[in-house]
Amino acid sequence: MINATIDKDQVPTAGLNEYQLNLLKRINNIALGLMPEFEDKSEAMNAVSLDDKTLFQRLYTTMLEQNTRVPDSQLRKNRRRRESLEKFYAQLQDMGGTLKVHDVADILGITRQGVNARVKKNKLLAFKQNGDFIYPRFQFTDSGMLPGLEEVMGAFKPGIHPMMILNLLKAPIDVHGNGERLAPIEILKRGADKTEMDILIRNAKLFGSDMAS
Repeated sequence: MINATIDKDQVPTAGLNEYQLNLLKRINNIALGLMPEFEDKSEAMNAVSLDDKTLFQRLYTTMLEQNTRVPDSQLRKNRRRRESLEKFYAQLQDMGGTLKVHDVADILGITRQGVNARVKKNKLLAFKQNGDFIYPRFQFTDSGMLPGLEEVMGAFKPGIHPMMILNLLKAPIDVHGNGERLAPIEILKRGADKTEMDILIRNAKLFGSDMAS
């Protein structure tokens, strides 16, 4: 159980001047004003699990909802979108976490501009979070790209949303017809043979054909 009280000696306010203390008090009052929105235990626990940057964004959008006179239907739409994004980012963490652009650049031994170029050429998956791009960790080993992923990524048609590509990569398939179903990501991680690579590349090429026709 999370202790809702904070001891005074745990808050480093000793070195703050009068203006900083006034600002801290105001921030505290803003946060207290938002607490009724987190009365539900699951809402509160979800908020606690967020990283600091995402949590501040969550608090900011909650405050906007409180102070903006918009139809309830729009508020519900905004809330559903926010919850969907939070669920999506949580799924990325469950799949191994994410990396920042400088981490990817270090792993691949290229510049940040080189990383961005690979994203534009459909060779890497990247998603925007709080204004920054994040890169699913499963795409990489400690020394480079996950073997076979670049070939699979290159088979997708241009313009397909990365979220749709991710959905295909994590959807289990039976490549050998023996009842064993594995996600393409897992197949690549264990080392795909030629037959498996041919199937993964074929599926990537076919993906989105019905939408384009």
